[in-house]
Amino acid sequence: MPNIELSTRDDSQSLILPGPTGVRDRIETLDVAAEEVLHLLDYWQLIRKRRWTVLATLLFVFMTTAIGTLKQKPVYEGRILLEINPEEPSVVNFSQVVGLENRDLDSYRETQYKELESRTLQERVISDLKLYRYSEFYQSHPFLGLFDVNPDKIPSPSDPRPADPGSQAYLNSVGNFSKRLDVSPVRRSNLVEVSFESYDAKLAAAVANKLADDYRYLSLDKKWDEASKAREWLQGQLVGLKATLEDSEDKLQNYAQATERENLANTKLAEIQEEYTKAQADRYQKESVYGLVKSGKTQDLPGFAANGLIQNLTTRLAEADEDYSDLSSRFKPEYPKAIAKKKQVDSLQRELDRQKKILAQNVVDDYQVAMAREKKLAEAVDDAKKEVNEIASKTIQYNILKRDVDSNRSLYDGLLQKMKEAQISAGVTASNIRVVDAAEVPRGPSKPRVLLNLMLAVVLGTALGIGIAFFQEYLDNTLKTPEEVESLLRLPSLGVIQSFPLNGAEESKQPKLPAGQPEQEVALAPAIQTHAAALEAFRSLRTSILLSAHPVPRCLLITSALPGEGKTTTVVNLGATLASLGSRVVIVDCDMRKPSCHRSAGVANRPGFVRCLTGRVELAQAILPVPGVANLSIIPCGPVPPNPAEVLSSPAANDLLRRLRAQFDYVLVDSPPVLSVADSRILATLTDAAVLVVRGYSTPYQIVRRARSLLYGAGARILGVTLNAVDMRKGEYGFGGFYKYGYGYEYGAGYGSPAEESADQDAAGGTGGASG
Repeated sequence: MPNIELSTRDDSQSLILPGPTGVRDRIETLDVAAEEVLHLLDYWQLIRKRRWTVLATLLFVFMTTAIGTLKQKPVYEGRILLEINPEEPSVVNFSQVVGLENRDLDSYRETQYKELESRTLQERVISDLKLYRYSEFYQSHPFLGLFDVNPDKIPSPSDPRPADPGSQAYLNSVGNFSKRLDVSPVRRSNLVEVSFESYDAKLAAAVANKLADDYRYLSLDKKWDEASKAREWLQGQLVGLKATLEDSEDKLQNYAQATERENLANTKLAEIQEEYTKAQADRYQKESVYGLVKSGKTQDLPGFAANGLIQNLTTRLAEADEDYSDLSSRFKPEYPKAIAKKKQVDSLQRELDRQKKILAQNVVDDYQVAMAREKKLAEAVDDAKKEVNEIASKTIQYNILKRDVDSNRSLYDGLLQKMKEAQISAGVTASNIRVVDAAEVPRGPSKPRVLLNLMLAVVLGTALGIGIAFFQEYLDNTLKTPEEVESLLRLPSLGVIQSFPLNGAEESKQPKLPAGQPEQEVALAPAIQTHAAALEAFRSLRTSILLSAHPVPRCLLITSALPGEGKTTTVVNLGATLASLGSRVVIVDCDMRKPSCHRSAGVANRPGFVRCLTGRVELAQAILPVPGVANLSIIPCGPVPPNPAEVLSSPAANDLLRRLRAQFDYVLVDSPPVLSVADSRILATLTDAAVLVVRGYSTPYQIVRRARSLLYGAGARILGVTLNAVDMRKGEYGFGGFYKYGYGYEYGAGYGSPAEESADQDAAGGTGGASG
């Protein structure tokens, strides 16, 4: 197995390949371009390609919607606008009594909306209007509403009895009513719009209005029930609270009686404290007088000057003493009158001293009495304070009992007031629900909206169709365009071969050789294309191969991943286009499993390449000219050997190909599919390069990748891929793609001019020229 040496230089690949002399020639080939980013035009091309899928999906959705819309019965809608005031009503309710009222406006509104949709309200409306007697309500609609099914027992319109809540007709009525009812709040307001649908316009308006009336009545009933519950609850609470209040008052009264002396003790304490203060002041006064007595200053005593007796004695003593002094001055002391006067003076002096002592003793006695009184009063104050403190400790319990009485009385008065309000509320019919706009009989049906439904069908059908188209494209793993070949396989795209019948005729008119009969020469080989567009496609393939490497590989292996991809037809037409340049070209049919080159070229399958390998036939004898094509020869396969792989692996095969390479300008080898047998990988080691033929819109790229890997594993050099049997009318090649892969001109017989052939010849290395 030959080795491949790969080196990168200026975005090109350089490979060393075996040459005709057994040495290795360096051949340069351009690298594959990087994957392009998808643009809007590519998505448009995809949609155009899958346009029939999109159109079919659109038509299906449109027709289904149209039929379903036109089959619907006209539905009328009754609308009523309500105002639900979230403010508290002026009457008391049970929630206010027990303190459970929810003041969240959003929660309040949501609660009201749910009550409008409640089953209780619906059943009330159904019973009031006897809707269970209408077929549109008592019927059930299974399978997405495609069928109308009646209950086992259909209510009679003339039956005056109310419906059985457990009957199927009544249950169906509730279910259908709920589906036809819609509650739509008006944002940022207290308004809510209630709508109801019915097949009868008058009934739709009547149900909407009745629903609003019953909703208001239910609200009033709820308030009545709450007021009644509040009144009953208050009455029960008042009885117990009254007993509690009376009991607390009795306890307070009993305790108050037991502590009546508290006020007396306080009064007594105040009086004693007052007397004690006075005694202190009196003692302070008498103590100052007592100090004069102790210091001997009797004459300074406050009552001394005011004492008449002392003043009289003092005056008399002064007069007697004056008389005695006068007598003593004139008479001798023994004079009787002087002695008598002396006695009088002494007597008055003693009396005066005695009176002074009495006065001083009185001051002392008064001071001692004041001190004793003060002491007694101080003791009395201490005793009174002890008594008051003892009573004050009992006052705390009194205050507790008093507060208990006050709180019970306050609660009792409050509940009594609430009960009076509840009694008033029971007779008041206030409602916070107001009808802003009553429901009127609709003038026309609200459903079905034919134009809107059809427009939506077009939009949804188109979107669904495009989605299915993209999904199909995602699931489609076949190769369709040269861009996909280069991006998915990382191989160059050599050309695109359109789908043409042989010789430009219809496939039913293709010339075929009968099986088992000897082949006869015809004017032109059956596989040779004469259609102008087909000729141009194969010329483009020829040019791509000639320009794919330098030097140009002369021994080419033409193979495919799977059978039926058109490699044999490609080999024959490629050989014809190469021969049109004046080059000598030989086609070797190495497909020893199902040989078909002889039929495509219009020659007999003898003597064949197999006989040359076995040495039974000379190489010159096996080379046959292709009818109608100058310079083009073919070596048919010949008899099918039992062991093709061993035959191709023999040295004789390599030797024959070497001899053909020396004799002809180009050697084209047709081989079996790569994934079917190992023959192609063996031939890849004997040729210069390989060309993969892929059937467009048919072969998955994963399979071609597997074939590419096998060829690379065998050391083959792959020039590129040829897309075969491509329908140019498909999305990738039509309209915008037409300008990418075609020229937009009609091909004529003279399109391939000698000048163009000469240019191809120069590109191939100047091997001569001839018109195609």
